[in-house]
Amino acid sequence: MARILHQLLRKSPLSSMKTEERGAWHELCCPSNKGTMKKTAERRFAMKEIEQGALRTAEDHFAESPSLEERVARIEARDRVEELLAHYARCVDAQDAQGVGAAFTEDGEMCNPGMPALKGRARITKLYGKLLPALRTSSHLIGAQQVLFASSERALVHAAFQAWDSYKADDVLDCFSFGFYEVEAVREADGEWRIAALNINFAGQLEASADGRLLDGEGVNGRFCEQFARPWPPAPRE
Repeated sequence: MARILHQLLRKSPLSSMKTEERGAWHELCCPSNKGTMKKTAERRFAMKEIEQGALRTAEDHFAESPSLEERVARIEARDRVEELLAHYARCVDAQDAQGVGAAFTEDGEMCNPGMPALKGRARITKLYGKLLPALRTSSHLIGAQQVLFASSERALVHAAFQAWDSYKADDVLDCFSFGFYEVEAVREADGEWRIAALNINFAGQLEASADGRLLDGEGVNGRFCEQFARPWPPAPRE
C-alpha cells in the first residue's frame, strides 16, 4: 500500500511544483484558520440545538480552547466514548453479562422512563446475567452518535439504535426494537471512559413470528414513543 501511494504522489501535479508554487497551492486549498479555529471545531464536532428557531452549536468544553492539542484530545475522547457504546452492544450480543457490567462505573445507573433507576455495576451485571441467557441470538446496531463534552472528563451522548432479539422459548416472538440511547460517560482515574448513566428510550418495538412475518394485530406492542419530550442536551438521569 505504501509503495502504491508513493507512486501516485510522484505522478501528481503537486510533486512537480517548485517550493514557492507549492506554498501558493497550499494557501489556496488550505487557507489559514487563524481566528476561525474555534468556530471550525464547533461546527465539526459539537452537539447541535435549536435556539429561537435557529440551529446553533451547544456549548462544548473543548470549543472553549482553540488549541490544536485540545482539538486532537477531543477527537480521541470522542472515539473512546463511541467505542464504549460499541463495547456495550457487542457484549449484549455476545451474552457477556460481565462485559456489559464492566462498561459501567461502580455506581453506574440504568434509567428507563417510568421505572426506578437500577444503580450499581453489580446489580446491572446481575440483571443482564438473568436476561441474556434467554436469548437465542441478538444483533444491536448503533449510529448517529452526537457527543457533548461537559468537561474533559464527562460527556453526554445521544445515539440511535436498532436491535433484533430472538428468544430460545418457542412461545416468545422475535422482537425488533428501535430507539435511542442517552448516555452520561465519564473518564475515570485509570483513563478509561465508562457509563455513569444509561437511559434507553424506545421509539417502537415490533414482534414477528418465527418465519419473520408480523402477526396481525400483534405486531405493534411493547414500548414506544419514549423519545418525545426528552430534555436536550440529553439528561440520562431524568
